[in-house]
Amino acid sequence: MSEKTPPVVRPVLITIICSILFAAGLFSIVYTFTGAFAPYGVYYSALNAIITVLIFAALSGIWAMEKWGVYLFSLMVPIKFGVDFFSGAFGWWELSLILPIAIFISQFKKMN
Repeated sequence: MSEKTPPVVRPVLITIICSILFAAGLFSIVYTFTGAFAPYGVYYSALNAIITVLIFAALSGIWAMEKWGVYLFSLMVPIKFGVDFFSGAFGWWELSLILPIAIFISQFKKMN
């Protein structure tokens, strides 16, 4: 018989950050397919959408206060930076994604 760990209460800050990032990701996916990213190459839109979906998965884990979500988010953000940089789509505002990583890591001990 396996024992389940009790659910962890999600801090309000995590809820706010995840909500903002979910909304930004949804906007990014919709914006990607408007053709605005066409100058960045044939595959950029698809890669951006796939990365965003994987970030959504990570945020779902963080929302559920699971450590794997922090690991996945921390992996996907530098990958997004790299894809954007090499495609010519990198904007300095994207560096703001480092702040949520720091906040998620600060809450890491409270996660399952």
